[in-house]
Amino acid sequence: MGLRTAFRQNPLVLVGLLVFGAWTFLTILNVSSSMGGIVYGDWVGQTGVVGLIGLGVMFVLALATVLLYGELGEPNPGPEEFPPSE
Repeated sequence: MGLRTAFRQNPLVLVGLLVFGAWTFLTILNVSSSMGGIVYGDWVGQTGVVGLIGLGVMFVLALATVLLYGELGEPNPGPEEFPPSE
């Protein structure tokens, strides 16, 4: 129901959000496979500490994407009218 509601309300934002989520997931896989060990040594390239920081940032972006997707699926995304009309 959430995907259908989100597509009905704003399809362009939903498609952009899904593409951004897929890009984030692929970037997480790329960073995790290219980082070296956590301990410093004779490693040229992305070290483990830098990789962990990058993964943390990408996980925060992925969490924000999931939360935004959840908000897109709400049937009534607007706030209540103030002052109430009663």
